Amino acid sequence: MDLEERLQRRANAEAERSRVLVTLLFTDLVGSTERLVRLGDRGWHELLVLHHEKVRQHLDRFGGREVDTSGDGFLATFDTASQAVSCGSELTRSLADLGLDARVGVHTAECDRFGSKYSGVAVHVAARVVRLAGPREVLVTETVKGVVAGAGLIFCERGSHELRGLPGVWPLFAAVAAEPEARRAREERRSVHRSSRPTYRSARVAVSGPGRVR
Repeated sequence: MDLEERLQRRANAEAERSRVLVTLLFTDLVGSTERLVRLGDRGWHELLVLHHEKVRQHLDRFGGREVDTSGDGFLATFDTASQAVSCGSELTRSLADLGLDARVGVHTAECDRFGSKYSGVAVHVAARVVRLAGPREVLVTETVKGVVAGAGLIFCERGSHELRGLPGVWPLFAAVAAEPEARRAREERRSVHRSSRPTYRSARVAVSGPGRVR
């Protein structure tokens, strides 16, 4: 390889590499080893196929980009933190329908992007955060909580934690509700209640007969 070719390759590599501000989302399944033992290799593989489909459906819905998957975990990026938190909340609920306890970690920061891959301290932070999340919990850093102010997302404190290999202590927060989703759920419950009432009253009229309607 001559000097000109080496310089061209280096220039191409530098063009692909950039420093970006991004929101990182990690997913992980709680108790996956025990589930594997109960289901066996084939049963677990079939469940993982469904799991992967669900995760990718939600990433598409909320504008996430799949970066990597390993076993039962995903790494994805989002342009906004609110999309990532909402995706994580919906994802944990959806996977619960499969009997899977997923946990999600979200962090927003600058990191290095090389092609389709991401590296740097931010990636390690997000990876540590997901390990501290409980079953069906979306755990976020203080940075995420700050940048989503005004988005209608609600959080509760989960204390300050040391993240293995990283300096300092990190305040963490759990996403407990997304206001648009909560409002939609309330409206759906009211709609069901209203639609059921006329049917109930009609049944009373038919049973009671003339002269006994109240």
